[in-house]
Amino acid sequence: AKVMMQNIDSLPAYTISEDSKKAKQIKELSIDREYLVEERIRLKNHLHNLLHRIWNTEYQEKYKNPFALKALKFWSKSKPKCDQFLLRSMKRKVKRLIDIHYEVLELEKEMETLLDENYTVHTASGCGVTIAGTIVGEIGDIHRFHSPGALAKYAGCSPRECSSGKTHRHRKTRSGNRRLNCAFHRMALSQISRSGNEKAQAYFKRKISEGKSKSQALVCLRRQMVNIIWCMMKNKTVYQP
Repeated sequence: AKVMMQNIDSLPAYTISEDSKKAKQIKELSIDREYLVEERIRLKNHLHNLLHRIWNTEYQEKYKNPFALKALKFWSKSKPKCDQFLLRSMKRKVKRLIDIHYEVLELEKEMETLLDENYTVHTASGCGVTIAGTIVGEIGDIHRFHSPGALAKYAGCSPRECSSGKTHRHRKTRSGNRRLNCAFHRMALSQISRSGNEKAQAYFKRKISEGKSKSQALVCLRRQMVNIIWCMMKNKTVYQP
């Protein structure tokens, strides 16, 4: 028993780094935002049905986007001649959507403040506050990963080799952190958009010219994004195109 007590007393003290604490805060904000966005999607679908039952197709002619903030405020004050139950139900959905709009803005502002004070990830091309928040929140302390390859494996952005004989192939893997994988995927898509990064677009086209499909070229680009983010977080440097 004495030996056991001595072993317990000799255990090193467990500490959490400041980077891990900040990353955890950002992750909680990011997850809260995702829950609100999912709720907003469900409410929009329900509201779409209610607006159609009250105004028929006429409601679509009033506003190009019937779920924009200006449109929502109009629906909340409108007094159409219809079933009062439908009207009350519609106004409840509208009120909640307006509340969600401001809650999401508040969460994004908090995330942006934490990112500005502690990180540089959101300065990368194609990486806004939302994507940056997910990336930082899921990575935590970057010192956990000794190389970009280790981070790529954790994120599921490292293609798995499926070779046979003289044939060498690499396939996407379903393993790894799926939230982080999705964030890198969205970042890569943003890079090759019309308003994206010219060098990323050139890299993407070069991979296609080498015989890769668009999907495979996107996987390669996503892997490059992992390298960039790892270097930025490791060295605390801003993005340089």
